[in-house]
Amino acid sequence: MNIENKQRVNKFLQKWVIANGIGYFVGVVSSIILSHLVVNIFYSKETNLIVGLCIGASVGYAQWFILKGMFKLSSLWGLVCTACLGIPFIAFVIMDEYGYKFSSFHEDYEFLNRLLFGLLIGLLIGLLQMQFLKPYFKKAAWWIAACSVGWGICFLLSSFPMPFSLLGLLVGGVSLGIVTGYTIVWMNKYSNIIMS
Repeated sequence: MNIENKQRVNKFLQKWVIANGIGYFVGVVSSIILSHLVVNIFYSKETNLIVGLCIGASVGYAQWFILKGMFKLSSLWGLVCTACLGIPFIAFVIMDEYGYKFSSFHEDYEFLNRLLFGLLIGLLIGLLQMQFLKPYFKKAAWWIAACSVGWGICFLLSSFPMPFSLLGLLVGGVSLGIVTGYTIVWMNKYSNIIMS
C-alpha cells in the first residue's frame, strides 16, 4: 500500500469511527430526551420504546453519510439499521406490557443478555446491509460477521453499571466503528473500490 492509499485508509477510518461513536451517543441521548418529552405523554412508564429507533437511525444514517461519499449507496442503509434495532425494542416493551417475560433475560445475566442481543441484531443488520455492498465488494458477506461482532461488543459495553455505563456509552459506538471500519478496509483490499 503506497503512502497516498494509506492516508486515504486512515482518513476513512477516522471519519467512520467518529461517525459511529457520535451516532451511538446521539442515539442514546436523544432516546432519553424524546422518551421524557414525548413518549411519556402517551405512555407513562419508563420505557425503552424508542431507544432502538433512535440508536438505529443515528448510527445507520451516520454510516450512510460516510459511505455515500465513496460510492452510490441507497439511504435505505440507514432505514435497515433503524428498523432492525427499533422493532425488537418495541416488541419487548409490548410483550412486557402484557406480562410476558423472557426467562433467559434475567437481571443476573445482564451482560450476557446484551451481548446476545447485540450479536443477533447485528447479524440481521449485517445480512440486510450486505445486499447494498455486494455490487462494490467481492467479500461483502464478511459484513455480516463484522456487524454481529461490532453490535455485540457495543451492547455489551453499555451493560456496565454507573459510572462505567457512561464510559460504555462513549466507547460502545467507537468499538462498533473500529470493528466495521477495519472490515470495510479489509474488504476493499479485494475490490479496490473506495480507497484506490
